[in-house]
Order: sequence, then structure tokens, then C-alpha cells
Amino acid sequence: MSDPITIRTTPHFSLVIDAEDGTPVKTWKLCYTYKAIAKIEETTGIDLKKIEDWKDISSGKHFPVIVWGGLDKFNPEVSLDDVRDILNPEAQRLLSDEIFNLMFPGVKEAYEKSLQENTSPNDQTGKQSI
Repeated sequence: MSDPITIRTTPHFSLVIDAEDGTPVKTWKLCYTYKAIAKIEETTGIDLKKIEDWKDISSGKHFPVIVWGGLDKFNPEVSLDDVRDILNPEAQRLLSDEIFNLMFPGVKEAYEKSLQENTSPNDQTGKQSI
């Protein structure tokens, strides 16, 4: 008999939204379960588990759907239009890094490590050595 596999609650992060118009601050929790990923993939047609497909993500068309899908578990009442009203380029830059890290845990660190290992000690520019 094998030992049971113990999993933790799906990782998530909170997004605090200050509309700056006097309305109360909102907090949305984003969580990327397989249900959320399926919802995003069905809506966008993009395979999110393929890192190379992330280059095809459109700011206005696809990225709001990725945020909206992540809200499914904890904030299902938030509509796609609500997300589009709140997102902006600054928020996208911050969110895209966090979302990528949740969907591909350890990939960023592995990539950075491989870059360091492929850079000679005399090369301070960070370029790969040949």
C-alpha cells in the first residue's frame, strides 16, 4: 500500500482594488485551479500550459479573461466587464508575473538559474556565453 498524497489548498493571491473614486476598496482573490484554467482556455482558445503560447496573449482580448478565470473560485460574482473596467497596463504587468508564477511554479527560477549557469564569470552583461 502506498502512502497518501497530501496536497495544500490551491495557491492564490489577493488583488486589492482602490477605485480612487470614494467607493470602498475591494479585494479579489485569484486562484488558478484546473476549473479556472479550463474556463480560460475555452474562452480564449489558448493552451495556457504551453509557455510558448503566452507570447500570443493579447492585452485587451485575452488578458482580462485570464484574470476573470482566476476569480472563479473565490469571486465568481465578478463579471468579465468588471475586470475590463479595472485593468490597465500597469496592473497587467504586475498581475502577469504573479499569474505566470502560480501557473508555472519554479519555472522562472529554473530559467534564471540556467541563464546564470550559461554565463561566464567574466561576462558581466548577463549575456549567454557561446
